[in-house]
Amino acid sequence: PTSNCLFWKLVGARSGGAEFFLAPAANCDEVTGNIPDGLTVVKVGTLEDAVDAVEALGAGGVPAGLPSC
Repeated sequence: PTSNCLFWKLVGARSGGAEFFLAPAANCDEVTGNIPDGLTVVKVGTLEDAVDAVEALGAGGVPAGLPSC
């Protein structure tokens, strides 16, 4: 699988009940194909992207056009 650290973060997030995981855009190639079922990985390039994603997700559901890995 992907780098041990990132892989276990994904597994731990899902095991803890997370439905979404924010990942740096630069790491998307590492997570592709290694995402646990039920977890959506949101691609963020900046802190502003991360804040926007969290606000959108907090409003309910997965907004159309939300970048993912």
